[in-house]
Amino acid sequence: MATTTEIQASHANELTASGEPSADVNAAGTHPKGVLRWGYFLLLNAIAAVIAVAIFVGIFYADGLDPYLRGTYDWLLAHPGVTSFCAFSPLAASLLVGWGYSQRAKKRKAAAARAEAERLAKAAA
Repeated sequence: MATTTEIQASHANELTASGEPSADVNAAGTHPKGVLRWGYFLLLNAIAAVIAVAIFVGIFYADGLDPYLRGTYDWLLAHPGVTSFCAFSPLAASLLVGWGYSQRAKKRKAAAARAEAERLAKAAA
């Protein structure tokens, strides 16, 4: 059985009659998975590390935001209804999603019942 490297080398210069690269789908196991996977792995880990460091630095130096956030804090203390709404919003969102799923399930069951009724009507006729 040929290795991935041998298959790559044998198919590297395949061109059609017009000189264009072939658009054939590679057979299973012939794609250079290792290098590609490691490349994406390293790239995505680098992005995650940059985001993690940015969050850490942002929290570490968050004291500099105090003068800017003081007004927001004072406003939220003066408006307890807004803070209650903010606290309730994740629950409201989950209830809304659950309601949407229940509506979809009801429609699916109704469609199945209609299809079954039509099938029985055709069988009876």
